Amino acid sequence: MLLSCLAAGPLGCVSPRIQVVDQRTALENQILGSYRELDRDMQLLSSVRSGPGPGKTGTSEPRRRALRARQEMIFLRDDVDELKALGCLGEGNRGRLLPRPCRRAAEGDLARRLAEVARRVNAARQVVLRFVVATSPDLTEADLPQVIEAFVRLQREHAASGHWWQDDAGTWQRRR
Repeated sequence: MLLSCLAAGPLGCVSPRIQVVDQRTALENQILGSYRELDRDMQLLSSVRSGPGPGKTGTSEPRRRALRARQEMIFLRDDVDELKALGCLGEGNRGRLLPRPCRRAAEGDLARRLAEVARRVNAARQVVLRFVVATSPDLTEADLPQVIEAFVRLQREHAASGHWWQDDAGTWQRRR
């Protein structure tokens, strides 16, 4: 068979293509999977009219905290998108939303709103990312920095046109 492949030249043989998934991609998939799982749990919990009683959902406390954090992120999504579109809020290189200098930031109400939205979303992100680590059997607390790096990559990849993000050196870049 080897001789027939050699005789046929490069067009006559088919070689398998092996694609290796690196650890970063696995972490990104884990983050996305945890987000989907929390979103699914929120839908299930919201579709139940009555449960085991007030405050008793049959869900562990870490999961309840992560669900509340995910709800907070979804609730604030429109504000985040609006502030990013204004150029007043950007994705930092450590997985946090950061206020950016912008024309409208000097407006008192917008400046307070910007700080409050960033604070609330950043706190919620920390809870969810710690939940990813806590619920992944192959991750430990020592892996949190790699999980945050994977989250940063996901945020950069999904940034909308015109939104700002920091590169690894801390320089602001605008998505084209």
